[in-house]
Amino acid sequence: MEDVRATYLRFPSWTQHFWTWQTGKALPGQRPLLRHTWASYLAVTLTLFFAGLAVSTVAVATTHGFWVLALLAGWVLTVTGARMMVLVIAHQALHRRFSGRPSGDRFWGEAVTVLSVFHTFRDFKEEHFDNHHRREVFATEVDPPVQFLADLGFRPGMTRARLWRRAWLVFLSPVFYWKGFAGRVVSNLRGGLVRRVLFALWFGWWLSLPFWFPNGLLVLLLAFAVPVIAFAQLSALLDRLGEHEWLAPRNPEFGHRFYTAANTSARFCGGPVPAKGDGVWAWIRWTALTLGYHLPSRLLVIVGDLPNHDYHHRYPATPDWTIAAYARQRDIDNGPEGPPYQEVWGMGQAIDRVFRTWEELPAHAVPRG
Repeated sequence: MEDVRATYLRFPSWTQHFWTWQTGKALPGQRPLLRHTWASYLAVTLTLFFAGLAVSTVAVATTHGFWVLALLAGWVLTVTGARMMVLVIAHQALHRRFSGRPSGDRFWGEAVTVLSVFHTFRDFKEEHFDNHHRREVFATEVDPPVQFLADLGFRPGMTRARLWRRAWLVFLSPVFYWKGFAGRVVSNLRGGLVRRVLFALWFGWWLSLPFWFPNGLLVLLLAFAVPVIAFAQLSALLDRLGEHEWLAPRNPEFGHRFYTAANTSARFCGGPVPAKGDGVWAWIRWTALTLGYHLPSRLLVIVGDLPNHDYHHRYPATPDWTIAAYARQRDIDNGPEGPPYQEVWGMGQAIDRVFRTWEELPAHAVPRG
């Protein structure tokens, strides 16, 4: 099997930390240039999110010059920040590994899930921490992510082609986005008094824009609803489809500690760099895939430490979540315990692997939780 990350050594050494970030995979023995604290990670994430909202808002309100390009840039920043708030900050807070203080983790978990119009921190904890990480639940028919996919029409025993057709139907379905949005609103309205007040203030601010802001209705729709509601919902589905090998058979030899490792692979965002002499078309193709597929996947779907989600499932309490790519590679360099690490290159390839697994499974219904 080709070592895809090694092909990036065809680029200068001073670029290698960028390629580690973009692909998500570190080189053997590579050390991080810097290590975020929880506060600096939070600051960067919130800056991305609010900068994206600001850029999009100004672009739509003024519609001057290259406002469409500015809007696209704002969308990227907003979705990146929103998904990092949920999948890194709130996720680490669930595992009590974000700020180092339980009260701080609860506060920031609630704060970022309000800003991203996500489910309450309590509901997120119940689904992910209290269920998904349990040995008897993980990647089985009763795992909440599996039930979520089943509710969308993804079923074991369907052919790979049918699963892909179903995926595209869901991607383009207004019902999918409406149900996702409605579920997020209901979760917030069922929260405690403080949660309901904060949600009402934040959401009410955006709902008020059509009454007093230039192009206010378009700002509400294009600067807020599209990235925070619709694109974030699509990002969550793309992530979930390839996150684990859902329903894959268990391997009992790995024991209690590594029960999730065999069903979890790293998802890296890149492809083999053309070799010397491959020709100009090989470079054009690689560049197009990098800029049009792998980089957007990294920015919008497989954000933060998600490329190395397998490392999290081996060591869910690790303090090295801010340098997950380097920590995972260090574990490989030192000779890891448990099953060998696995990896898949490309977001679509990770989803396709799940579909190939489901194609081989007997058709059966997935019970509702």
